[in-house]
Amino acid sequence: MTDPVSEFLDAMGAAGIRPVEPIADKLASGDPVRFRADGDKPGRRNGWAWLHLDGVPAGVFRHYRLGVRTVWRAGSDPRSLSPAERRAIMAQARESEARRKAETLAKQEAAAGVARDLWRAAGRADPAHGYLARKRLPAFGIRQHGDALLVPMVDAGFRLWNVQRVYPNGRKLFLSGGRTEGLFWSHGAFVQDGRPSAGPLVIGEGFATMAAVHHATGHGVVAAMSARNLETVACTMRKLFPSRTLIVAADDDRHLSENIGLQAAQRAAESIGALLATPLPLGPETRSEDSGTDFADIPPAKVAARIAQAGSAGHA
Repeated sequence: MTDPVSEFLDAMGAAGIRPVEPIADKLASGDPVRFRADGDKPGRRNGWAWLHLDGVPAGVFRHYRLGVRTVWRAGSDPRSLSPAERRAIMAQARESEARRKAETLAKQEAAAGVARDLWRAAGRADPAHGYLARKRLPAFGIRQHGDALLVPMVDAGFRLWNVQRVYPNGRKLFLSGGRTEGLFWSHGAFVQDGRPSAGPLVIGEGFATMAAVHHATGHGVVAAMSARNLETVACTMRKLFPSRTLIVAADDDRHLSENIGLQAAQRAAESIGALLATPLPLGPETRSEDSGTDFADIPPAKVAARIAQAGSAGHA
């Protein structure tokens, strides 16, 4: 007997949609799945699929870049399904998606409550905290709860949804079930010294990276907390600051088979018309097997020089 999950994945493959990572277990759970497919750029998840296994297995799969949308039923040619059958399967998919969104929001709201409680209970961050000491960074815009630094993550309306807990050994944890998409940490991006912030605004991935940029340059900074979230946050900043000079500070993940950090930064900069800064000059050496580099890994004077070069030349 054919496994319906495998049959469904085979149908996706025949339509040119092949997930980069396994999704069979997620499909079997009955929840909708967003995924990156072959040919998608790093950080993009253009694939969507949902599979219902009760009774006669049926489902829907899509790929937004390819413009593919297929309604599927086990043992049937998708072209043989009647309009009524297609509508019924699509209605099930929409109901499942709505239920998943409601469950996700409930978890995010619960995590936001925990984040607010932690933030209120936290005190000033200890400058001698192991992580800050190792990175040689001041405690910009963060607090400490126990031995964990708390990095606040807010939306464009400055609502606190999550905190990243950073431990002395460098371990980093978001709150379970908490929202991360579209959230950011910022320092000096909106107000500095009691006045509206002016000058370039620098956007990048992690807290340490962007704290290093602020420490070296004094510019307002925003951390998206991941490569996947970088373009979304960059677009938010462009909406908030339509005429301000924006610089995207790339992580150089040259040690990976795909330089995810650099590609995400290039894509974000292009999408909002921002300048691009890299911790090291671009060139053949970016394909080396050396470990990756971000702005927290180079001396402050070099950080300032690379950011200034991006501002004067359009790229550094």
